[in-house]
Amino acid sequence: MTQYNDTQHLTSNEQISRVTVNNAPDDNPATLWLIDDDVALRLVLADTFEDAGLNVISFTQAQAAWTRLNDVLQQHEVADQLPDVILTDIRMPMMDGLSFSDWVHQHFPKLPIVIMTAHSDLTSAINSYQTGAFEYLPKPFDLDDAVATIYKAINYQPNQELVTQPTVATDITIDTPSEADSKLNIHSKVINKTKPTIQTASKVNATSKPNKTTKNKAELKTNTNANNNPSGIIGQSQAMQTVFRAIGRLAHSPITVLITGESGTGKELVAGALHEHSPRAQQPFIALNMAAIPHDLIESELFGHEKGAFTGATTTRQGRFEQADGGTLFLDEIGDMPYSTQTRLLRVLANGEFFRVGGQQPVKVDVRIIAATHQNLEELVKQGKFREDLFYRLNVIRLPLPPLRTRPEDIPALASYFMLRAAEQINSAEKKLHPTALQVMQSFEWRGNVRQLENVCLWLTVMATGETVMVEDLPPELLKNTLSLQEPRPQQNLSVIETTQNQQHNDGVYSLNQNKQNVQNNPVSQTNENQSWQQALAIWAEQSLQTGEIDILQTATPEFERVLLKAALNHSSGKKIVAANLLGWGRNTLTRKLQQLDISSSAMQNNLD
Repeated sequence: MTQYNDTQHLTSNEQISRVTVNNAPDDNPATLWLIDDDVALRLVLADTFEDAGLNVISFTQAQAAWTRLNDVLQQHEVADQLPDVILTDIRMPMMDGLSFSDWVHQHFPKLPIVIMTAHSDLTSAINSYQTGAFEYLPKPFDLDDAVATIYKAINYQPNQELVTQPTVATDITIDTPSEADSKLNIHSKVINKTKPTIQTASKVNATSKPNKTTKNKAELKTNTNANNNPSGIIGQSQAMQTVFRAIGRLAHSPITVLITGESGTGKELVAGALHEHSPRAQQPFIALNMAAIPHDLIESELFGHEKGAFTGATTTRQGRFEQADGGTLFLDEIGDMPYSTQTRLLRVLANGEFFRVGGQQPVKVDVRIIAATHQNLEELVKQGKFREDLFYRLNVIRLPLPPLRTRPEDIPALASYFMLRAAEQINSAEKKLHPTALQVMQSFEWRGNVRQLENVCLWLTVMATGETVMVEDLPPELLKNTLSLQEPRPQQNLSVIETTQNQQHNDGVYSLNQNKQNVQNNPVSQTNENQSWQQALAIWAEQSLQTGEIDILQTATPEFERVLLKAALNHSSGKKIVAANLLGWGRNTLTRKLQQLDISSSAMQNNLD
C-alpha cells in the first residue's frame, strides 16, 4: 500500500528528524512494522509515526508480517530486513495478534512488540504480556503516548537474535497470500507469493515448545469482552486500564504486592487474578481477612499449632502458610494485624521460615504474599501501630484500585454484568436498566463501591417489577439523586435548537446529525444572538450524556471535521492545497480525510486541482 505522509508541504528548515536505534546515522531511521486490518486507523497511525521520524511498513494482516519474518528465519532474507519494533492489533482475520506475538517472542525474543486492541479487558492485557509483548495499548489511546511507547521499545533490546528452527514451516498449513498482502510495502522487497503463510492461529502454535506455566496459546481468549471476564474485573476506563496493565506485568512475578483501595473496590478479585494467571495457578490460593479473626487466634490461624500448645489444641493443625505452600496467601486488611504478629510475619517474608505455635522445629514454605488494605499504612507507621520494616517488606509493588465514583463510565458494563449474575442466582429473567435509571446510577457516589453496586443490582432483580428497571424502581438511597437531575433549567437558557430537539425526540434520544441539521436550519444568529457554536455543542453533549450515550467524542469528531473540511474547500474554491493550509493539515491528510468522511470532491467544486 502507499505510505501517506505530510512532509511534502514542509520546507527544508521544517524537515522532521529521523528516529534511529542507539543514535545511529540519520540516514538509517528505525523501522516500525504496523499491523492492523482497519484501513482508516492504519493510515492515521502510519502518518503519526512517519511524522515522528520512523520508517513505517504497513501490513493488513499478521500472516503477511509472519511470512516476512519466517523468510528471515529460514535465511531466505537477510536479518537486515527485521524491523526495530512491531505494533500489532489483536483481532484480525487468518491470524490473531496474540498468536503472532507468541511466535515472534519464541523465535525473535529481542524483537519488541507492542499490542493494541479495542477489546481492552483484563484477559487481553494479561494474554498480551504472556506472549512476551513489550507493552499493551488499549484503544482509544493518545497518539503522543503511542509514539512515546514506540520510542521506548525501539531502544529496549536493539540487538536481534534469531532462534532458528529450519523445520518451523513444515507443520504449518500454507496458503497463497492475497494480492493485497503482496503489495504491503513499496520500500521493501516484493514478497514471494509462493511463501507459506499462516492459515489459522492455532497452526503456528504447533511448533511452539509446551509451557506448563502458560495457557495454550492456540486457545488464548481473544474474544472476551467486558461482560465476559472470567476474573470478574470489569472496566474500560483509563484507571482500570492501568490496573489491567499492572496485573499483566505482575502475574508471572513472585514479587510481593500491596493492593490499596477503599472497601468494595475489588481487592480480593485483583489478588485472585494475580494468582490465577501466575505460574502458581495450579497451587492453592488462600485468602485470610485479618479484621475478621480475633487477635488471640491470628498466630494459630496463620502459622498453625502443635498438639497441646494451648488449651483446646488437641491435635496438630496446619496454618494458612502451610496450606498455601507453593501457592499464594492473600492477607486482606493487613493494617488490622496485631503488632506482635507483624514481627513473626516479617520473619516469614525474610527467609520463608516460621514456627508453629508451641513448635520447636522451623517450617519452611514457598508462598507468594499479596496484602491489601483500605487504611493508610504510612500513617499507621507514624502512629506506631504498624512496623516500619514490615511496611517496606510489603510495599515492594503497590497497586492502588480506583473508587467506583471516579470511573462512572464503567458502571453500565458492571451493572449489566451484575444484573445477569443476579438473574442467574435467583433463576429469573434478566432485567434491563432504563437509560434514565442508569444515568442516576452513574451520578451516585457509591461509597460502598463495586460491592454496593452489586448489592443494588441484586435488590433490583428481586424487587423491581417489569423487565425494564425505571427510575422509580431504584432503591431509596439512589432516588435522592433524581431531584437535582430532573429539575428543569431556566427557560432563558434553552435554545431554539434544544427546543426543536425536545419536540422532535420526546423519547430523549438525540443524534449529532440531527443536531447539525437543526443548526443549519436554525442559524445561531437567527435563534439566539448570544449563543455561540461552543454553547450549541455543549447543549448537544449534555443531552447525549443524559440519555446514556457513550463514546460521544467518536460521534462528534467526524462531523466536526466534515463541517470544517467543507468550509475550507468552499472558501478555497476547491483547491486542496489551500484548504489543507487553512486547516493546518498536509495535502495527503486532507485527501485521506475526504476518503474517510466519504466527501465527494466533485460535490465541492468542479475545478478541484
